[in-house]
Amino acid sequence: MMVDTFYSEPRLVALYDEDNAGQWDTDFYAGLIGDKPLRIADVGCGTGSFAVRLAQAGHTLTGVDPASGMLEVARSRDGGGNITWLQGAAPDLPPGPFDAALMTGHAFQCLLTEAEILETLTAVRSRLVPGGTFYFETRNPTAKAWLEWDSGRAGPAIQDSSAGTLEVEWELIAAEDQPDGVLVTFEDRTVFRSDGERFVSRSTLKFVRAEVLKDLLDRAGFTSVDWFGDWEGGPFLAAESREIIIAARR
Repeated sequence: MMVDTFYSEPRLVALYDEDNAGQWDTDFYAGLIGDKPLRIADVGCGTGSFAVRLAQAGHTLTGVDPASGMLEVARSRDGGGNITWLQGAAPDLPPGPFDAALMTGHAFQCLLTEAEILETLTAVRSRLVPGGTFYFETRNPTAKAWLEWDSGRAGPAIQDSSAGTLEVEWELIAAEDQPDGVLVTFEDRTVFRSDGERFVSRSTLKFVRAEVLKDLLDRAGFTSVDWFGDWEGGPFLAAESREIIIAARR
C-alpha cells in the first residue's frame, strides 16, 4: 500500500485528528463490537484515536499502519502504551487470533486493485477466530462523492487550526471508470499562513462496486456479511446509499 504524502508530513499529521473529528463512524462500530472484552486488530489505524478508545473500554488492541508519522502520534497518545503498534498493512499482522478486525476512515479505499483488496480480506480472515468479524466501509461509487472534492472557482477555504490559519483547496484530477469500480485521483493543497509553507498531497482512492466487493468477500472465505448503507444502521441500497458498510464474519 502506498503512503500518501499527507500521512508522512509531520505538520499535516498533527492536524489529522482535527480534520477528522467526527465520531459517527467509530460510534457505530463501537456499538457493533459491544462491551465484552475482545482481541481487536485495527488495520490502517492512523493516529490511533479509535484504538485507544477501544483499549480504554477494555479490549486488547493491535494497530497497524503503513505511515510512520501516524504511528508516532499513536504511540505518544495517553493510553497508547497499552497497544501493540506495527508499521505495515494487513498481511503484516501477527497470527492473532483476533476476535474482530477494523478498517475505518475509508482506509479500505486505499486498496487500488482487486488483488490488493483480496489480499487484505484474506489476510484479515486468516487471523480471525471462527465467527470473528471484519468491520470496514467504502464509499458507494453510485453516489459519486468525488464530485464534491473540488474547490473550483471558489478558491481556497480559510480554516482555523491549532497550527494557526490555513488556506485549503482541493482539485479533482481524474475519475477513471473501471470494470470493478472508479479510480479517483485528487489533490489537497494546504498553506500555513504563519510562514507561507505550502504542501501538496495527491491521493488516489478506489470506489469498488458493491457486486465486486461481494464476490471478493466470497472468494476470501467470509461466511456471512451484514451490509449497511449509513451510520444509523440503515440497509444498504445500491442505487442511493452513500456508504457501503460491512460486517463480514469468518
